[in-house]
Amino acid sequence: MRSCLIIESDASDEDVAAALVCGADAILLRIGPCAEDAARRSARARACALINERRGKSAAPNLFVEVAPLENELIEADLDALFGPGPEGIFLPSCAGAASLQRMSVKLAVREAQAGLADGATRIGAFAGGDPAAALALRSLAGASPRLAALAFDEAGLRAALGLAEGSGAAVQMARGALVLAAASAGVPALAAHVPTGENEAYAAARRDGFQGAMALFPGEIAAIHEVFPAGENRQRPQSSA
Repeated sequence: MRSCLIIESDASDEDVAAALVCGADAILLRIGPCAEDAARRSARARACALINERRGKSAAPNLFVEVAPLENELIEADLDALFGPGPEGIFLPSCAGAASLQRMSVKLAVREAQAGLADGATRIGAFAGGDPAAALALRSLAGASPRLAALAFDEAGLRAALGLAEGSGAAVQMARGALVLAAASAGVPALAAHVPTGENEAYAAARRDGFQGAMALFPGEIAAIHEVFPAGENRQRPQSSA
């Protein structure tokens, strides 16, 4: 996975259609603020419809859905709705280390069994390193779950937690490196944070730092990501299931 395009819950049907054909390796569907309301229920239904529509299409990008955080009770309703069709993958909005992956794996295993799906069929992507404790827990992710598909650096979350308005700072740089090492140890891609349109040098810097791809907010950013992170470049190793 070199590119993951984020689709917000309020995106228009036209924007969603454009995103699905932009060439991104993966699509991350967000289902909105954590409130059990009509908007979130509608976003869940839209996600299920897209899962059904894209299933089995050879050229389709991998489709992930971002669920509520593990500590929020809405995660149960999110997963119950999504396991009508059964998603290819879910994305954790915040991963606090191995315990987060293992808790999510248990929830997915139960629903896979109920839906008649193969154990392990649902992959997990995760935003990680978004606060000091999560950054320090990155080393625990190797071998935590064979479901892990990618780690995305939550740089904005960490900046906010540290009170950094601008500049990276030593702590952010340390977490950045720790995420790259954690992903390499787990045998999955490390995805850099979204880069503002036109600031493509940041992608090159991310590649030099060991990232294997990046997140994107707009379809037009995918070509720039793929130019910096060539297809076929694979520095991963098989993930341990220990």
